[in-house]
Amino acid sequence: MSSFIRLASLLLLLLLVTTYEGGLIPSKVHMKITNDLENGLVLNLHCQSKDNDLGVHALSKGGAFQFVFRPSFGGHTLFYCSMDWQGASHHFDISNYDVDGNRCKHDCPWSVKEAGPCLFNFESGKYE
Repeated sequence: MSSFIRLASLLLLLLLVTTYEGGLIPSKVHMKITNDLENGLVLNLHCQSKDNDLGVHALSKGGAFQFVFRPSFGGHTLFYCSMDWQGASHHFDISNYDVDGNRCKHDCPWSVKEAGPCLFNFESGKYE
């Protein structure tokens, strides 16, 4: 009976490792938000989720804020950001894994321009 328990434990461990590496458990997502506003405008950025407040960051032209997260099991993770600069204010879901999971799996570069945030499309090679 002892060898059966060891074998069952080994098979369970193998299943967990292959599930983790095989994509059933989402991998880490790397977010990068870059200030591409014109005229040297400072981007004030405050991002958070239900569980994590990432603080307020003032980004000069070309400056970037980066963070990494692992979506919750089942992929129901939402990060939202408020962003403002002289003359404008936006509130945006920067990562809604339920919606963005297929287009933003590992690296999610964002560019903030006067019209608002734009996600890089790896297929077209452009921010959209």
